[in-house]
Amino acid sequence: MAFGRKMTRTFGPVAAALLGAAALAAATCTAPSAQRATGAVAEAVERALDSGAGSFDHSAWDGLLRDGTSGGLVDYAAMSARRAELDAYLARVAEADLGALERAELMAFLINAYNALTVVAILDHPGVASIREIDGVWTDLEWTVGGQSLTLDNIEHNVLRPFFRDPRIHFAVNCASLSCAPLPRWALSGADLEAQLEERSRAFLTDPANVSLEGGRLRLSRYFDWYGSDFTASGWAPRAESIPAFIARYAADEVRAAVEEDPGIAFDFADYDWSLNTVDALSTDGGRGSVAPDLVVASLVPQADSEELGFLARLVTWLRETAAALGWLGPFFYGLVYALLALLFVPGSALTIAAGLTFGLGLGALTVFVAANVAAALSFLIARYVLRDRVEKLLAGRPALRAIDRAVETQGWRIVFLTRLSPVFPFSAQNYFYGLTGATFYQYVAASLVGMLPGTLLYVYIGAAGAEVAEASGGAASWGQTALLVAGLLATAAVVILVTRVARRELEKALAEVETETAPDSPRP
Repeated sequence: MAFGRKMTRTFGPVAAALLGAAALAAATCTAPSAQRATGAVAEAVERALDSGAGSFDHSAWDGLLRDGTSGGLVDYAAMSARRAELDAYLARVAEADLGALERAELMAFLINAYNALTVVAILDHPGVASIREIDGVWTDLEWTVGGQSLTLDNIEHNVLRPFFRDPRIHFAVNCASLSCAPLPRWALSGADLEAQLEERSRAFLTDPANVSLEGGRLRLSRYFDWYGSDFTASGWAPRAESIPAFIARYAADEVRAAVEEDPGIAFDFADYDWSLNTVDALSTDGGRGSVAPDLVVASLVPQADSEELGFLARLVTWLRETAAALGWLGPFFYGLVYALLALLFVPGSALTIAAGLTFGLGLGALTVFVAANVAAALSFLIARYVLRDRVEKLLAGRPALRAIDRAVETQGWRIVFLTRLSPVFPFSAQNYFYGLTGATFYQYVAASLVGMLPGTLLYVYIGAAGAEVAEASGGAASWGQTALLVAGLLATAAVVILVTRVARRELEKALAEVETETAPDSPRP
């Protein structure tokens, strides 16, 4: 793969790790910040909050929810059959005077509008398996709401969150996915809004799919990763000093007791299932939380014009989400896919960083270390016994390889070890190349086991430290603990850079010695 060759030629170990981190960041779902709308929208909302006294009748939406939802999921066929009623309701939503509504009425109005428009977006794109298959569904599709032209993101992130500053909003808006807050069988109303928001919060946070206690740690919905500060920041209400403390107000007795016993209880985040929240999912996908096979396939087969970084980002996202969904089998699955991708010349930097982000430093390093060495051994054997001619053609025309080949004949495992510490060409290419040299399989495996360890630790450390920083930012970890981990990362990076430089010098020296030994004698005058 050209991408892997270009990366190794251009960047050193640290820069390559940063590029891998960039690919991982591209793959990670990040939430928009709460930024107040400006202009006419802001004026209408502020007028409503200052002096609004009006109400809005949501009985039509209430009837559609009562007949078109089940267990928090949506019967899109039923909604489609009553599309005329839905369109009539949204026509009234479009004509409403946003600035005339009373505060609670305005909040209920915007949440109901968001949910109804999300249903329409799905109905307008029949056959999608996920709302994310609709281009620009949150950012580009505009709707008229209360006389204002708004996108779904505008409603949630530019009006609801910044103007109302109520974290319970996250448990009321629905994004048409299995891991979203489920739709109730009733519409919100200004008169009952407080009780309804409390009910929605309790329903969401008592669901084990969103909050559970596993091995003394809390496993939480990604909402608390993406919007962590909404639950703890000053000025938001209701709020708490920490995410566990907020959850304890609504969660099951077991979770509440665990938080009371240990207010600083550790937590991590569950996989987020973007599969469509259709009632059909109960029979076809095994219920909430399963991974839709068609989405997995789509994530592995990029569009013809996709950039390699885009492909790598989607690949990392799918691998992380699938491994997380498999529980204790996740590391085994991750390692298997990692090894297969290494055989296919997929660059491993982003995959290695993602392992640290997914499993932490210890388990992440073990997973990658085993997988990378298995891939190295298999590549060696394939090159030597199965595809020798093809590999020779693939690696032909590389003078550095010819020099290393000659060096292996005289210095054996030492050269393998030095190239692992200071790679002069991509990891996957090394694996196949050594199968063509005179290195014995046991020399190669032993030198690879030791030589790949420093780089593996550094890349995994980057992912683990990044995860810790993200958790500390959301209140899920202490900054003291995070500072220690980051300090360890910097120390590890310094050691690896030093070792790499020493190894590079030793490798250059060894190759120079080989060139001198094999050069023909100079002609006599």
